Amino acid sequence: MIRIDTILRTHNRSAMLEAAVASFFAADHSGLSARLLVVDNASTDDTARVLRGLAARHGDRLVPLYEARPGGQHALNCGIASASAEVIAFFDDDERIDPRWLQTIAGEFADPLTDYIAGPVRPLGNPELPDWLPGGFGGVLGIIDSGSERRRFAPGFSAMLTQGNCALRRAIFDAVGPYPDALPTAEDRWLNHWLQTHGKQGFYCPDLVVDHAMQPERVAQDYFRRWAAREGRDLAVCDRMAGAPSLLRRPWYWRQLVRDAAALALPGKGRAERFRAELNLRVAWAYLRTVSS
Repeated sequence: MIRIDTILRTHNRSAMLEAAVASFFAADHSGLSARLLVVDNASTDDTARVLRGLAARHGDRLVPLYEARPGGQHALNCGIASASAEVIAFFDDDERIDPRWLQTIAGEFADPLTDYIAGPVRPLGNPELPDWLPGGFGGVLGIIDSGSERRRFAPGFSAMLTQGNCALRRAIFDAVGPYPDALPTAEDRWLNHWLQTHGKQGFYCPDLVVDHAMQPERVAQDYFRRWAAREGRDLAVCDRMAGAPSLLRRPWYWRQLVRDAAALALPGKGRAERFRAELNLRVAWAYLRTVSS
């Protein structure tokens, strides 16, 4: 029987937490042993009270944890340190897992050569997206869909593992160690780089589905601009930690930036393409400021 420990980190979202937890226990647990480890990451609302009630309701199948240091990397490290199963899975407090989610994980890890998997994150309620949203930027809103085919993560396939919907063998974390303190918002990028450089075998699995309750306040251009600043910083930090060449030394990147500048300067581009260009330039500026500091 396969054992799965699922980590759910939460911060000041007590109103959403119960639905996320309910989706886990409503999923098909047959033929496997699965626990939910909920990490309260320094919440200041009534998360502690809600979590106590959930723990009383679900018994030893729910493990309440507390991490006093704010930051996703600290919450993840807390959960991983408390996990003991051979497979560790992840989803977020604003998500609902599909009823077959645990069974999909069990089926994929029946192959001893599979090291990690990830899957799509779909918006709840099929919300209408604004016309200024560029294609390929849905991930900023927590919308991830890389198609209906199971595919191996490899060069040429732009998808990557995200902590909002994934599972990995415990041995991965034994090898890679805890998430570095310098990565408050770049855990996914750092882990993906490690998995690729160490030749680990992972798959995008379209049946590994979670639904995401999109936050209305994030559907705003200013939110995307703040994201671009974080993205540029995260790219620079991860490149520095990995010893990778700077993006600013790569001719193809400068060609892209010239195209983006032209898209903003010249008339005729639509709102989405102009906003894509703006975001790309904001990412580059944040990257430059980080590598120069």
